[in-house]
Amino acid sequence: MVIFIRSVKGTQVKSSLIINATWQKLCDYLGLSEYEAKIYVSLIEAGQAKARTLSVLSGVPRTKVYSVLKKLIDLGLVTEVPGEPMRFSPTPPRVALGSYLQSYQDTVQNLLSLISTLEDAFRKAKSRKNMRRGSMWTISGREEILKKIQEMLVRARRSVYIVTNENGLILLYRRFNRIFDELVGRSVEIKIRTADGANNKHLLRELRYVCNVEETDFHLPLIILCIDESQILISHLQPDSYFPKSEKDEAIFSVDPVLRKMIWSLVIQRNE
Repeated sequence: MVIFIRSVKGTQVKSSLIINATWQKLCDYLGLSEYEAKIYVSLIEAGQAKARTLSVLSGVPRTKVYSVLKKLIDLGLVTEVPGEPMRFSPTPPRVALGSYLQSYQDTVQNLLSLISTLEDAFRKAKSRKNMRRGSMWTISGREEILKKIQEMLVRARRSVYIVTNENGLILLYRRFNRIFDELVGRSVEIKIRTADGANNKHLLRELRYVCNVEETDFHLPLIILCIDESQILISHLQPDSYFPKSEKDEAIFSVDPVLRKMIWSLVIQRNE
């Protein structure tokens, strides 16, 4: 392994190995840009540094360093050190990243709670004497689930209601954006409730031209689709991604009115 040596005003600075190993993970987990992640990790190693030094340590162009530092200060990840010349210091990781960790923990707890609630609703619906036989089906594999979603959308006559997270919306838009246009042309009402994320901002702008889009704090890896208030499908994204291939995905499809109303009311209550 080669370690490059650079000189900054007579001080030799080793090219940071931790930057290469860590900045990509910060992008994945926290949604930081490449430049933001590299500068934050560089500051962690340096303790304090001037903007010019950070450019050398992180590989971020000097013309971009100040704007990136301003964004990191706004995010609470970096603080400006008083004095001349101007220096910058990282907020301790346990403090700076604590809110992100709590958010992930809350998401997991919310998912477990929702699954438990759905299981209870399912058992109650199944035990009802008037539960019709064959009113609920399970579907395995993302491709098969997407085929079922396409079938449901094509047959929609009055309304389409979708609740999903950022990746779920990207997946649906990539696969069914033409069908959405056709539905609007047939005067089918489309309502979408989803989280506003870094990757789907442009989709939200596009969809607002044809759909009723509501932003909500919904980050569970689920696609919930209700058609004409008579059919419902719930799919669990495993992994939580917008790629069309995954054999681990599972979905429930039902036309039973009791089960549909029960599940839908639970979903709406959790997002109001």
